Amino acid sequence: MRVIAGCARGIHLSSLKGDRTRPIQDRTKESLFNILSDVIPGSRILDMYAGTGAIGIEALSRGATSCIFVENDRSAIEVIEKNLEVTKLQDKAQVLLYDVFEIIPYLEKNKIEVEIVFASPPYPLVEKGSYRDKLLILFSLLCSKHIIQPESLIMLQHRKTDFEMPQEAICLELFDTRTYGDTQFSFFKTTAK
Repeated sequence: MRVIAGCARGIHLSSLKGDRTRPIQDRTKESLFNILSDVIPGSRILDMYAGTGAIGIEALSRGATSCIFVENDRSAIEVIEKNLEVTKLQDKAQVLLYDVFEIIPYLEKNKIEVEIVFASPPYPLVEKGSYRDKLLILFSLLCSKHIIQPESLIMLQHRKTDFEMPQEAICLELFDTRTYGDTQFSFFKTTAK
């Protein structure tokens, strides 16, 4: 696993032992960032379920202004911090030990605003309709609380599946999906509803 492009290009990233995280494959990550190449530079990023930090670090390497990494596993936090240090991107990053469903009060209190959200939860969780709906409602709350602005982007990484938007996710519009092997990226645009 390495940084593909930008100021940290070619640097190898550490990963976690075992199967607690599912690192994104380099080829899949490259495809994702090719899609987002126009919106990453200058953006403030929120990387939820950050794992090893590979997605947020790739965004920083490609010119994102800042990235907040949210992860609830202490071992993963240590790996993210190590990867930020080796890429020399730690000055643009904030690493938070939080459950994603408890992060909004912190973001509100610190008046944090972002333009792009990456979410890569464990695939089995996203396949549970109740969990997926809860996550989509969380995305909508990020918009209604003005943490992410209208016309911003949220990317959800999951296993290939079809799903319906819950009615409570009033600020979200699914506008694109891309599939790479068993990985699917769902792209949402935030609206001003």
